Order: sequence, then structure tokens, then C-alpha cells
Amino acid sequence: MFERMDIAAMPPAQIQPLEALIPPGWPDTWRELATSHYVTLVSAPGAETVETASLASLAIALTLGIAQDLGGTQPYIPVGAEVMSSARARRVVELLKQGQGYRQVADTTGLTESRVRQIESEWRKQQMALRQGQLQLD
Repeated sequence: MFERMDIAAMPPAQIQPLEALIPPGWPDTWRELATSHYVTLVSAPGAETVETASLASLAIALTLGIAQDLGGTQPYIPVGAEVMSSARARRVVELLKQGQGYRQVADTTGLTESRVRQIESEWRKQQMALRQGQLQLD
């Protein structure tokens, strides 16, 4: 395995080669998958010898492959308690706590609004569970 970059640490200019290839109207899920693939490809050993446009094209192809193989299904990708172990998720929660809106947080972190909302929802569930675990129910 190798150390994968955190998308929140990537400047928008580094993601631009991928953004340029994503057609208007793509579903958020496809955009998120393509971005995840791209970050992994850019982080992989030897990636510096490959043009970012080629890595972006490969990320698009991988996403279309997943859409072809799994399209119409809802595979469960577990996150659970590990959501806050992600620096990106921590950044999302931090920005939301500062009062930024979902769109602004999404733009800042390179995520979609729906993913920002999912991270917030999971964080809220974790916070509720922590508080409820402290209740005296005697």
C-alpha cells in the first residue's frame, strides 16, 4: 500500500484536469467516485511520471466501469465510526461549525454538497451516541 493524499489538501488546480473531463449533468455519485479514483491515481507511486490528464482520463474510465457493473444497485460502503479518522471529514465538520454553508464547504473541500451532508449526518449520530452513553437511566 502507499500513502494516499487527502483530497482536502489538494489545491483546486490539481483537481482541474479531472474537472475538465466531467460532463455537465453527471450524477454526484459518479463525480465523487471519479474524484476518489483520481486522488488515488495521483497518489500512487510513479504517478509523477504520468501526465495528470491521463490520470484524469483513467479515473473517468474507472468510474464508468463501476457505473456499468454496479449501476442501479446500492452497494453499501461502510464508513461508521471511522468517518472522523479522515482529515477531510474533520475539515468538513470544522468548516460547518464555523457557520459555512454546505455549498461553500463542498467547494472548499472538493466534495459534493450531498457528501458534506452525509459527513455531517454521521458526525451528528456519533455525537448523539456519545451524549446518550453518558445518561443515567436509573
